[in-house]
Amino acid sequence: MKAAGLRSVRQAGGKTLAEVEDFLRTEPFPVVVKPVESAGSEGVKLCYTHEEATHHFDLLMHSQRKVGNRDGSAVLCQEFLKGKEYVVDTVSRDGVHKVLSKLLLSFYS
Repeated sequence: MKAAGLRSVRQAGGKTLAEVEDFLRTEPFPVVVKPVESAGSEGVKLCYTHEEATHHFDLLMHSQRKVGNRDGSAVLCQEFLKGKEYVVDTVSRDGVHKVLSKLLLSFYS
């Protein structure tokens, strides 16, 4: 997106706290901390302090290991964007394309 001149969400991800530490030290709070391998809002938390974010990072990494996702387990830390969220899903098969869009109301608002 950046190559096309579009702004994207600031974020950092990793398997260790050291990989996201610079982001957590410089990004204004609150920040969103969530597992990479998840669905919906499972494991997603809005963190208001550095301590809360690091605690949730550790919690996610340890809980993912317990269910066997060791190789792909990672945590994503993102800037908090307040507002409406639009989701556009697409699927194609045999030259037929379907598009579904929906507005999600943020539970952070």
